[in-house]
Amino acid sequence: MQMRQLLHFEALYRLRGFASAARECDVTQSALSRSIQKLEEELGARLFDRTTHSVEPTDLGEGLIGRARDVVEAVRAFEEEADTQLAGARGHVRVGTGPYPAQPLLTNAIASLAERHPGIQVSVVAGTSKDLMAALLRRELECVVADTSKYEDSPAAEDLEVIELPTEALMVVMSADHPLASANEDLGAFARHAWAMPTPAPLGLRELPSPFEEAFAAGQFPFYRLETTAACLELARAGRALTIVPRSLAIDACRTGELIARAATHEMRTHDGIHLVRNRSRSPATRLLIDEIVTCAEQLA
Repeated sequence: MQMRQLLHFEALYRLRGFASAARECDVTQSALSRSIQKLEEELGARLFDRTTHSVEPTDLGEGLIGRARDVVEAVRAFEEEADTQLAGARGHVRVGTGPYPAQPLLTNAIASLAERHPGIQVSVVAGTSKDLMAALLRRELECVVADTSKYEDSPAAEDLEVIELPTEALMVVMSADHPLASANEDLGAFARHAWAMPTPAPLGLRELPSPFEEAFAAGQFPFYRLETTAACLELARAGRALTIVPRSLAIDACRTGELIARAATHEMRTHDGIHLVRNRSRSPATRLLIDEIVTCAEQLA
């Protein structure tokens, strides 16, 4: 078994086509086909089911792709480590994130990384916890920065390790002209007003006072579901909704005086962590980004 066969296997699995996989691997289509056939002969079973219109992995292909990617990434990590030693850090890190860590935690970490190691490319992918974790386990992401509670009951929990980040208080943000801006009411009384929350929701109803459960059951909470915390803050700035964001983001958003913030409840805090596949090798670029995320989280907290 040769390294190039694993590279061809991984490319064909991901691209689902011999022509596109051959182009990416810079070989002819027939050479890629022979490489895959040779690998299947060595394994004694097919890795892909082929038709005139599609290429789909068999159960064996699905079962082996993670291990193949581990080997491919280990070789790339070796090459990146050599580059780091010889000419400075390089590489490409793909990180998944939930809405709260996206800003300002990841933006700050990436900015700091870019200043220290401009040769490292970073791609950030947002999505639901289920989708992000599936992508992480398929080795399509190097890590996921998100709420740790979302994964505690995950069937894949035993395959993961988590670097817990410092917690940060959550704050309710609203327009300075909002009717509740000067109110001293308990947070539960705010449930009858319109709220804007990012999707996927970064906190559960169990963390909110009981009136929010009633509003949720009636389809009134959140009234607006938006893609990012930045979009939620813009709607709050327009006086149309309230939102909840981490303290560091609330402080930054309220600098101009258009928005004001108040503590949510004593118990409401972020619980974010860096999720990684257990025993998976980490490239130098990934390790450097993780270090920046941890440092930035400590500074924000």
